[in-house]
Amino acid sequence: MKYSRSIIFFSFIAVLTIIACKTKKVATTAEETKACDEKVTYATLQPLLAKSCNTSGCHDESRKRMNFKIYSNLKHVGDEGEVKEHVLIQKNMPPYGSGTLSADELRQFRCWIEGGMLEN
Repeated sequence: MKYSRSIIFFSFIAVLTIIACKTKKVATTAEETKACDEKVTYATLQPLLAKSCNTSGCHDESRKRMNFKIYSNLKHVGDEGEVKEHVLIQKNMPPYGSGTLSADELRQFRCWIEGGMLEN
């Protein structure tokens, strides 16, 4: 009986832990949710990508499909929803220790996605 209570207790804790990990909420600012008034293209994002993403060992030539110096690679990842998920929702890109994106930079990514991920 004592053994089954332990199993139930630890199973309950495991389920709570899994639920807590999946419901991570990251606060957004007014600047991030501001309307997209201007057209944001891949060309517009180039300086931001160069500063925050295309750094050595991250999304550069060494990463082949994940080389964001190439429009089609970023568009492909965007089409799969990964850019939105990691940059806008979880905000874990760029990774911890690599700097963070400002509210305006996050808005630019959002506007690029909402605008159809245009190249030029």
